[in-house]
Amino acid sequence: MPKNIIQSLKQYYSTKNASPNIHTYNAYSMSDVYCILGDIGENVFRNTKKAIGRPLWFRGQENENYTLLPSLYRGRKNRVNATNTYSKISLAEEYRHQNFSARVNHLTSTSPKSRVEWQEVLQHHFGKTRFMDWSESLETAVHFALEPFVDTKNTQDNRIRRATNTPGIWVLNPYRLNEHVYDFFADTVNAKYVDGALKNLFTNSELGKMVSKMQQALKENKDLYFNFGDEEMIDVAINGFLSICILDEHYHYNAGNMKQMLKEFEFNPFFYLAVRYYADALSVDADINTKLLPPLASVQPYHSERIRAQRGTFTIFPNYCRTEEAAQLAGTKMDVVAIESQKSIADCFCNIRLCDPVRIAKELIYAGERRPEVYPDIQIYADYLETDEMFL
Repeated sequence: MPKNIIQSLKQYYSTKNASPNIHTYNAYSMSDVYCILGDIGENVFRNTKKAIGRPLWFRGQENENYTLLPSLYRGRKNRVNATNTYSKISLAEEYRHQNFSARVNHLTSTSPKSRVEWQEVLQHHFGKTRFMDWSESLETAVHFALEPFVDTKNTQDNRIRRATNTPGIWVLNPYRLNEHVYDFFADTVNAKYVDGALKNLFTNSELGKMVSKMQQALKENKDLYFNFGDEEMIDVAINGFLSICILDEHYHYNAGNMKQMLKEFEFNPFFYLAVRYYADALSVDADINTKLLPPLASVQPYHSERIRAQRGTFTIFPNYCRTEEAAQLAGTKMDVVAIESQKSIADCFCNIRLCDPVRIAKELIYAGERRPEVYPDIQIYADYLETDEMFL
């Protein structure tokens, strides 16, 4: 794509409350969307190691101003108790896990094994979790963004949504996001988080040495996690990607030997910290003066045909612990900072505004995108066959 055309599609505006460092674009057709994606992959997300060809993730939203904040945190005051660890958010998550898993276990094709797995299933059925949905499929994300335009039912609700919302696509570099998480744990400024994850395993006399040892190992071995292009490192497509569900299962299976395994690095230190803060949900600061632990990009087992069809992936928020200054981070109505407002990870995201949604929706349909393929359900197929109300 010629640079002058890309430049005309690129707008350095910021979506509401978003970091001004996020690259944003205007798209008027699917052709524009693909050209923009090429610019993002080859220029915006390319680094000195020539990260060409690494997969990107996508999130379609009916309203471009809809913040990247998990549903569990929306409209909920995140007050903490005197210990500053177990929050109202933690309690809300526990109640959901207990009731949801008890009631629908017989309806899952493969029964989830842990709370973090159940959160994935709950998230994909519109429950409230610390998870946010992403997809490895650009077309699926565009479908979600344009759902009022491609839905076969021309209802009043769909007409209102078409008239009032400007849809958009968020593009995420999950590899780079997890690199930020890794750097956070390796930074000696954040040693207290490594300490917090180890303190129940080691005595006070052992703890300081183990924290230093783990952080030193992280600093010295980052290339083993994120390097590519090296002749000895051929796993370009998977290095840097984690699955919290699988790590959580491995962690609990080895719980009795965990202290020794960590001492000998038989259990990966980065993976251990990821499990403790994203699966076990150890609390982290949400202070105006503190660099935040970013969300983690995680691939999960497909527990339903819907998740598989949508090629679902997730970002998982840590358990941000509210302080007196936390509300200043994202305004008076939120206690948790949305992803796009966390300036330290702005280089992981781009935004594509769908400026001509009617045209793009038509092109999407012409290309074969159908609602029953995104929501593989018998009732959806029947509705699709019998409904001819599409306004397009």
